[in-house]
Amino acid sequence: MSSIFWQIRAVADNWDKEIFKNLHHKDFLFIRETELLTRDEHVDNIDRLVKEKDFLKTHKPQLIHENEFVSEARWEDNGELVTRVFLMKDGKAWRQIVSRVPIEKAA
Repeated sequence: MSSIFWQIRAVADNWDKEIFKNLHHKDFLFIRETELLTRDEHVDNIDRLVKEKDFLKTHKPQLIHENEFVSEARWEDNGELVTRVFLMKDGKAWRQIVSRVPIEKAA
């Protein structure tokens, strides 16, 4: 099984919404501070960001840790340190949560 991190990076280099969607489990949820996004909502949001801001190419995440259960990546965005964690199920992203911390407060 290939790394989810590197699969997403490959999709970022040659954007394909359906391939990106298929990297996410059918029961995927993106957990935000005040809401949940379903897989379709999340994929549509990333698709919009890719088309408007070239999001996946401008934010170069660094792989922090990955195994068959979890994937953690980190990047900088608008003065914040962003940490993205996927919980994995059946080799696909099942749950996602993101933390944003001002860079000057990151320890």
